[in-house]
Amino acid sequence: MTKRSADEYAELAADFERGDYAVVGPIEVGPGLALGRPAGTERRGNSPVRTVRLPTELDQQLAAYAAETETTPSDVLRRAVVEYLARHQLSA
Repeated sequence: MTKRSADEYAELAADFERGDYAVVGPIEVGPGLALGRPAGTERRGNSPVRTVRLPTELDQQLAAYAAETETTPSDVLRRAVVEYLARHQLSA
């Protein structure tokens, strides 16, 4: 599997957003595709972990939304916290 540069990925993303892309050949799956966050060229350090308990119904809604939008519950929660904090800024 050939490793792509950040510029190549940016070009692929732009093509995808324009709808100008095509899948050519077989899709590679196997041990060469690592799970987890990519290291990238710049390390951002460790991400603190927070544990949140949700009522069952809210957790089911979160899982359904994440599946429908093809994202992860963690990503939805991160975006929700960013949006909440932007709307409820503390006065300094």
